Amino acid sequence: MKANPPKIHQCWRKSRIAARLLLKRQRQQWNDRDRRLATLLAQDPGVTNRLIDQAVSFLTARHHGHRLLDN
Repeated sequence: MKANPPKIHQCWRKSRIAARLLLKRQRQQWNDRDRRLATLLAQDPGVTNRLIDQAVSFLTARHHGHRLLDN
């Protein structure tokens, strides 16, 4: 019987979305959907600055030659 992969915690998932939005903001302007989503994520108490910072590091690690969570 196969083991189910662990589920991603909702706050971590939301923090990764927030991190993607921050990285997108560095490259280009946000559209209306991005602004609405950023407002919702900013109001969520589970999405902390610390988690967003970790998510940014996680998302940008490959660009710097680091390989995280490779099998």
